Amino acid sequence: MATLSVGQQPEKPIVRTRFGYEAKECVRALHDVLSQTGAAATGKALHYSADLLCSGGFEIWIRLFWTFIFQNIHLTSLRVFVYLQQRTQDLEERVKKLDMEELYKDPEFQQRAAEVVLILQTIPRQSKLVWPKVPVETHDSIWIQSVSAPKESEAVRKVWAAQHDQPILRFVGNQILMACEEANVERALFWLRWVLDEDKRLRKMNNGFTMTTNRRGSQGSGKIDKAEIGYYIAAICAEAYKDLARRGLIRMHEEFQALLDLWKGKQGRLSMRQRQECLAIMILALAEVPRWKVPAAQPLVKDPTVISRAVQQSVRFFQEVLVKPQVQPIVPKDIAGAAKRKKISLTGKPTSTEDQMRLMDEMVMAFIDR
Repeated sequence: MATLSVGQQPEKPIVRTRFGYEAKECVRALHDVLSQTGAAATGKALHYSADLLCSGGFEIWIRLFWTFIFQNIHLTSLRVFVYLQQRTQDLEERVKKLDMEELYKDPEFQQRAAEVVLILQTIPRQSKLVWPKVPVETHDSIWIQSVSAPKESEAVRKVWAAQHDQPILRFVGNQILMACEEANVERALFWLRWVLDEDKRLRKMNNGFTMTTNRRGSQGSGKIDKAEIGYYIAAICAEAYKDLARRGLIRMHEEFQALLDLWKGKQGRLSMRQRQECLAIMILALAEVPRWKVPAAQPLVKDPTVISRAVQQSVRFFQEVLVKPQVQPIVPKDIAGAAKRKKISLTGKPTSTEDQMRLMDEMVMAFIDR
């Protein structure tokens, strides 16, 4: 009979999916195959998705797809934010309505999940957004004074409030929009990163107080929102978009609104980093889309007939998994073992829904990003 030596921890059992894969390997394989193309890659993506979903891993699965689009988003595919938010809501409704085993056998759930896989695997992709470096010395007042004053923007005039916002916010807002007008993406993102870093620095120094006393993000609560500066940037981006749209230079109403909604927290699974990337993507759109021949997002599906046929056939991937014995539902902590160096604590019990969501997001992100 095996015994444990003093101080030795019992070996944690391997958590497996319904089809028999080690859970963390199934997630890794799905994440990797989403970036591949071809019939074989599509089949693998559908197979791993069906296995993970039928093993109770819906939360891991949907978070993986949200992470994937932020890692691979292309400006021509901005409609994916509208699509994935809607599909997430549709799938969540099915999850709430049905018993788990009934859910796995539900053709509507199977087909909607398969459609997500098929569409996200085929949309145009590019490398992850790269933020410009912001040297520490740029936060010195002497450096700021050496920067040339930007052109005044009507969007900033509408948003900036002298009684609440410090002059530096007006300066930064005008810098961002002037850079967008000049299609200087790197400079626009530099100023976005700069103001977010400056906000963090000032809040740390001033017990939470920053460059504004406005409560754009508090939704009437009166409390200081740590992301108030982000709400200011979102507001000037929205005004700048309206101006471009009136002139016919951009036609991405739903896509831009989806990004604004995601920034404001409509999708609770997003980390603050991903929400800030929504601001960056809005700025990219303001800088680049007006120069396109057709300033609109491309359809996600180029051939609806092909996608429809593939979706109909996808149920067989669920059928081959459902003949296997049921397993205990897989949860994010089951895939966190390979990311020990991230020092994610699994012992402290979350005290609120927000804490639970944050912990789950950290575990999934740590596994994928390691």
